[in-house]
Formats: sequence, C-alpha cells, structure tokens
Amino acid sequence: MKKCIFSLFLLLLLIGCGVPAPAEPLPEEPPAEAEPLSLPELRRLEPISAPAVVTEGRVPAENYELPPSMADPRYNAEGWIRGGVVGFLAEAPEADAAFYAAPYQANAESPALIRWGDSLAEFDWDFLTPRSILPRMECFDVDGDWEDELVVICYVGSGTGVSVEELHILEKGPDGALTAYTFPESLWLEEFPKLFDTSELGGRTFAILGHELVEFGDVHDGPELDLGTASSGLIAKFSQEDWGGLQFWGAFCLSPPDSAAPCYVAETSAQILYGNGVFTLQDFHLYSYY
Repeated sequence: MKKCIFSLFLLLLLIGCGVPAPAEPLPEEPPAEAEPLSLPELRRLEPISAPAVVTEGRVPAENYELPPSMADPRYNAEGWIRGGVVGFLAEAPEADAAFYAAPYQANAESPALIRWGDSLAEFDWDFLTPRSILPRMECFDVDGDWEDELVVICYVGSGTGVSVEELHILEKGPDGALTAYTFPESLWLEEFPKLFDTSELGGRTFAILGHELVEFGDVHDGPELDLGTASSGLIAKFSQEDWGGLQFWGAFCLSPPDSAAPCYVAETSAQILYGNGVFTLQDFHLYSYY
C-alpha cells in the first residue's frame, strides 16, 4: 500500500515538472524623449532714429480774419465745412497758441494756420478726416533745451483697420518764423516692423518684440496667418504721457497667405525722443489685445 502511494506521489511530481511557470511580464520600454521645444532667443532692442521732415511755415496767402473764440459754433469743424469761414479747431491757451483752418476747400487742400503768440504761419497739412477728429495741441520743452516747443497732433487717416495720426513739433526762430519738424512716417511704417518676430511652438503662435512676447494663436479666430508678413499695419497714434514725454502707440499686424488684408494680433508702444531735428524710438513694449 505504501509503495502505491509513493508511486502516485512520484507520478504527480513528474507531471508538475512538465508545466511551465507563468511568464513574467516584459519590462516596458521607456517612452522616447520628445525633442525639446524652444522659442527664438529674445533680444534687447537698440533705439531706432530718423531725421524729421522739416517744413518752413509760410506767410499766409491771405489776410485771414481769425475767429476770436473756439467756443463759437460758427467756427468749429462743422461750421468751418459749411460756412466758408476760417475754422478754429484747437488751442493751447497756456502758450497763446491756436490751430486755425483756412476756409474749407472740397479737395481737402485747405492749409492749416498756426498762431503762436504774434507768429502766424501756413502749413500744407492733412488734419481732418470724415470722422472729424480735431487736432490736439500742447506746449512744453520736448528736447530739454529749456525752451518750449509747440506739439501738434493731427488725425490724418481713418477707416476699417486704419487709424493714423501725424506728430508735428514746431520751433520758433528769433525772428518769429515757425518751423515744423514732423515725425517721419517711415520710422513707424518701415523701420519699427524690422524689430518684429513671430514663432510657432507646439501649436501655439507668438508675436515677439525684443524681450517680450504675446501669444495670439489660442485666441485668434480668423483665417490662417502668414508669420512672415509682420508689419505695423496702418495704426499710428501719439500722446503726451503723465511724465511729460511723448509716446508712440502702434500695432503688430499679420496677413493671411496671398493677401494684404491686415489682421492685428497685438499692440505696441515706444518712447519718443526728439532733439536737433531727429526723432528716436526706444523702450519698446508689446501688449495683448486680450
């Protein structure tokens, strides 16, 4: 009996040895490391400069009768257009300065008349669009020479995607003659955009200006944009800041492929310096629209 039990045990042992042990799971291969993504190197921007457009004021073509008060509606923009009178469009009372417009001409070639104290000069400026946004005047020491300059800002372009101002700085000579130094259009329209960069990174799209960047790909809801078309579009505004200096405000613009249609994706700004007939932009900044 004992022999039978031992034989049965031996048979079961031999059978068990023939059953393979459960296989251990193979170790998982580590995931391939993704190639690191990086933006273009951010950079410090140097100031950019350009000479002013210089215009000598002319003696007015006629002996115009200048309006006595800007408050009189006969001489505001609407009265000027309808009434055939000299318009009174802006003033800087602290400097005894005023911006008049020679009687309205339908071809929009009415000269601007600038009075500064006893000086009166005529300039061929654009200064009014169909939106009838009036010129602005300030008087302060722009260039740090301890002499005040007259600052005149005119709205010259409006429309869909268009908002353009011109900046004029007037200086008065010893003989009372007025000379206008105009901020050159090429500085904001051609030179400033040379500082713009764009980058696409992991499905995200960025506008870059120096050491600042703004993401716009996640909020832009328009057509696909060509990142190689960065420009300032047709946005140019000027203002006097609380600290007394002048500031430029513009835009970062792109266009769809094979199209010149502007798409504004960010705002820009820069400090304006002026001296010896030269304008300089520095201290550049970039802002999100969103």
